[in-house]
Amino acid sequence: ENLELKKDIFTRLDEVCKPGCVLASNTSYLDIDQIADATNRPQDVIGCHFFSPANVMKFLENVRGPRTGAETISTAMSFGKRLGKVTCLVGNCPGFVANRVMGVSGSMKLWSEGVLPHEIDAAAEAYGMRMGPCRMWDLVGIDLFARERERAGLLDPEKFVMDAMYKAQRYGQKSGKGFYTYDEKRRHQRDPAAEALIEQVWKTNGVQAKTMSEEEIIDNLYLPVVNEGFKCLEEGMAIRASDVDVCCVFGYNWPRYRGGPMKWAFTEVGLEKVLAKVEALGLKPSALLKEAVEKKWKMNSKDFNARVL
Repeated sequence: ENLELKKDIFTRLDEVCKPGCVLASNTSYLDIDQIADATNRPQDVIGCHFFSPANVMKFLENVRGPRTGAETISTAMSFGKRLGKVTCLVGNCPGFVANRVMGVSGSMKLWSEGVLPHEIDAAAEAYGMRMGPCRMWDLVGIDLFARERERAGLLDPEKFVMDAMYKAQRYGQKSGKGFYTYDEKRRHQRDPAAEALIEQVWKTNGVQAKTMSEEEIIDNLYLPVVNEGFKCLEEGMAIRASDVDVCCVFGYNWPRYRGGPMKWAFTEVGLEKVLAKVEALGLKPSALLKEAVEKKWKMNSKDFNARVL
């Protein structure tokens, strides 16, 4: 994921590839527009975000820039179908759609403000997630996040839980310990040493341990995701609300029976409650969310879809 290297490669591809050849880049976050700028054919450039591991995950985000041509888009969508992927067309923005909306999930806020990892994970898994966010970080690797902060000179293990874990060499499953400790079969269990580390960060920051209901934890985790989903629709990064749901269900294993964050918000929570709770969390609500509440739009209503399409 090196932008300058990608630009150099695409400049060379532009010189040798025949006219009309699709120039596609597999990327999880690089700016497709900047890659397209390195060519004289931005209409032929598109991003293909394969979710890892690509041989297991069925999801593919095709990322269009404002100059990506219709034929290029059609080719990329057909390509995804031929591979047997669930393929969604999204716009070019930081994180695209799946990573962008899930990236604002409130897990870091919760463990920074007095909620222990096992409590967060228990609520997420009761909601239907296959794995809670703390277990997920242990699987992915805490060091991946913290090393980027270290390179940027931002590492602060006294005040940030993830940085404290990294400094203590608690990288997750790869090191046998992270938010939890793991045996040789990668079975997890609570670890007093990890919790003591978290509690020391709380003490430094003047935070007290708190008890939250399952509903409160879920609100903190997933209502920010819903709000960001509305922003993606508002900005034209997602074409329809169900596209946001497809991204989360197939990209992040959001429980299918809930339909995805947007379906959950519209049908289970109700948008009036969503808006009130988003504001109570101190978040700035999407203008589209406020409009949908004001006009009492349903997810599949003609007026709502006419507004976002």
